[in-house]
Amino acid sequence: MKKSITLSILSLLMGCGMALTAKADNPTPYKLPTAHTAAVEASSTIMENSFETVRAFSPFAVEESVEQSTGADNGELINQLKDFASKYLGTRYRRGSAGPKAFDCSGFIGFVFKNFGINLSRSSSTQYHEGEKVEKGDLRPGDLMFFSGRGGGRSRVGHVAMVVDVNPDGSCVFIHASTSQGVVYQKFPDGGYYSKRYIGAKRIIPTDAKA
Repeated sequence: MKKSITLSILSLLMGCGMALTAKADNPTPYKLPTAHTAAVEASSTIMENSFETVRAFSPFAVEESVEQSTGADNGELINQLKDFASKYLGTRYRRGSAGPKAFDCSGFIGFVFKNFGINLSRSSSTQYHEGEKVEKGDLRPGDLMFFSGRGGGRSRVGHVAMVVDVNPDGSCVFIHASTSQGVVYQKFPDGGYYSKRYIGAKRIIPTDAKA
């Protein structure tokens, strides 16, 4: 009798063990409560938005934005240079003067650029060694044009001017402090004095945008 009871108990326990094993091998999927599911989805959205925010305001994103806007910013700066320089049209020429009541050529150019935080050297010959070399056919507003002076030989820089406008045919207009007329506009090429004495041009403010 005891043996029969023992066998029955063992059979029952073995059956339960097999049932538990079967359930372990084929677990029933657990369904999350609706509120919990909504919270998880909301958290995912917040995380995604956070990553977008981090990407947008990362140093790399700012650097890219600055690179894209540099051309346009420099174009605006050049327009301001031109406008500021034009305010001194008619100001008399005086050798060794750097404004604002009188200018020589390099004094005028240095005065205009200094107003925008750009410091150039004092003489036209030393200004010629600043900035990036520009070919005559690639002149843009803001570029500096250099010419030989009256007594220094045709290869020696003695005069400087700033381009204010460039025409489709490649001709341009520059502003400068002329020894005979003071601050004036001058067309180039002029077929005469400045065409014969032109030495080269330099770009002080690099830009991909034409002003």
